[in-house]
Amino acid sequence: MRQFLMIFTAVSLLAGPAFAAQKINITVNGMVCDFCAQAVWKVMSEYDAVADTLVDLDRSMVIVTLKDGQDLSDEELNKAITYSGYDFVSLERVEESRTQE
Repeated sequence: MRQFLMIFTAVSLLAGPAFAAQKINITVNGMVCDFCAQAVWKVMSEYDAVADTLVDLDRSMVIVTLKDGQDLSDEELNKAITYSGYDFVSLERVEESRTQE
């Protein structure tokens, strides 16, 4: 079984209060290799609202974490995936409570 997980993260080193980070789980068809993951990551990194992007090829999923107080519409995310050359299937928004360290 292919065990590829590509993680690109931007991490703040400053201590801070707890906040709700919005993660968006996007199901995508057509991603099969490292080049695919890099193409999607590059497009997502162009959005100022995006803090982190994780591409999981095994699950055909792109997980986007938005910066605190930022948002991207479903339509913008669909366009970003399509512009990357892949098929947008669905998305799920998840609020996660976390504490910065």
